[in-house]
Amino acid sequence: MNRNIFSLSLVALLLLCVSCNTDGKYIVHNGTVCYSYWTFSFGTRYDSLPGVDITTFHSVKGWIGHDAERVYFKDKLVPGVDISTLEIEKYPLFRDKNDYYYENVPMHVADRASFKVLRWNEEDFWAQDNRYAYYDTICIKDVDLPTFKVKAWNTAVDKNHVYRYGEILPLADPATYDEVWKGLYSRDKSHIWYCGSLLEDVDYATFDVDKEGHAFDKNGRFHGEKRVTDEDE
Repeated sequence: MNRNIFSLSLVALLLLCVSCNTDGKYIVHNGTVCYSYWTFSFGTRYDSLPGVDITTFHSVKGWIGHDAERVYFKDKLVPGVDISTLEIEKYPLFRDKNDYYYENVPMHVADRASFKVLRWNEEDFWAQDNRYAYYDTICIKDVDLPTFKVKAWNTAVDKNHVYRYGEILPLADPATYDEVWKGLYSRDKSHIWYCGSLLEDVDYATFDVDKEGHAFDKNGRFHGEKRVTDEDE
């Protein structure tokens, strides 16, 4: 099997295993509160909650709970949350009177009153307030908010930059940047990328991707950002 194909298959399997984690629940196991979930690789897992008080613990959702003093996202302690004002948005976002939290990490939202979600699904979370934009827990402080918009999966633009996973994509022209194939291949007026990696050995004028996601130019095919040679077959 081609090594690159094997690596992609392994990554896909690991992602599948991790995805099962979102369907967990809190249970009492071996005398303590645990976050329990099932994986293809290891079967049922029981991850204990650090420092939990079993006598006061309350499960709010299958993925968030608290005792009298501490809030947990799955099995992770989320420090500093005000339990009396805890509000659940949608997995994995919640808030209190002080901040928004994405999974177990505070977002440090600059202005909660103007905070709004722009795009939200299992793979992608973009938001903004009247000062900054946010990707997951990344705060994008140099953004031009009047021209900021989510462009495609994991990608947003403003008049100055292209942002991929919340980070500036070097060399990318926001006016001409666009997706070529399902968030994997993208291009602007001068460059082509695979998953944010610049394709160096590519003929821009003849580059294309077929409906199965196979990329090619006049000189041959690509696997990811690498050109496929006869030795890779």
